[in-house]
Amino acid sequence: MTVWYPDLAFLLNSLTDLLALSATARLAGLPLRWKRLLAAAALGGLYGVICLLPPTAAANSVIFQMLVAAALIWVAFGPTSFFLRQLLLFWLLSCTMGGILLAADNLFQGGISWEVLSKLNWKVFFLVGGTCYFLLSVIFRGSARHELRGDLCRCTVTFRGREVSFTALLDTGHTLTDGATGDAVLIVEAAALGVLWTESEKALLAQLSVKGALWCLEQLAADFRFRLLPYQAVGVSTGLLLCFRADKALIDGQEYRHLTVAISPTPVSDGGGYCALWGGREGRCNDAA
Repeated sequence: MTVWYPDLAFLLNSLTDLLALSATARLAGLPLRWKRLLAAAALGGLYGVICLLPPTAAANSVIFQMLVAAALIWVAFGPTSFFLRQLLLFWLLSCTMGGILLAADNLFQGGISWEVLSKLNWKVFFLVGGTCYFLLSVIFRGSARHELRGDLCRCTVTFRGREVSFTALLDTGHTLTDGATGDAVLIVEAAALGVLWTESEKALLAQLSVKGALWCLEQLAADFRFRLLPYQAVGVSTGLLLCFRADKALIDGQEYRHLTVAISPTPVSDGGGYCALWGGREGRCNDAA
């Protein structure tokens, strides 16, 4: 008779999914929203327990696993422009972690020896490993290039007692400054800042890409920390970005007080591992603490 422990299965699967989801968020440059991540991990743990029940053996099918993985990504990150990329990254990370756990279990049970290693199917090992490497390098080659060059950094923005962390690109070509102070401006895509807003503000800012920055500012007029920031870009002679003054920002280990944060209604990358642009490392200090 096979004895299994549902509580242990739930805990192990939840922990594995949490690690894979947090790694997905870091590699994709997304903010770590721990409540959503924990909820998704708990859902993954529940699925792991269901797979152990005999009447639900069909839940182990690849199609069902992909549906569950899609549900986990949706719960963890919500609707994003790069949902399929995040899903594939999570799938690859989950398979890799599962393979590592299985290999470790086989090695420790049989004892780490040349005899155990000789029984491994190295053709399958290199084929699967090479495929995973190829997919990750193709999908996230931009992120890997920026990471190797040291162009990516972690940012934490605090606003009205709430804070959110994400990855930014240190872009030397980004020269947008605040006309009132002359300080550099941090540009963040709207989807990465959701944690900072109240429910009513979320509803308003969801219309930013459709109704524009001016309309959103009119609706947010009660909060003086929101305003408009004019800018110029390739193909745009004059534009307006909705922005706000953060209480505090930590960028690449440097703390800034009252930093101007511009909200981009569209993604600032093609899913290349960052969701913000920062050009203030060289020369401009923004009232560094």
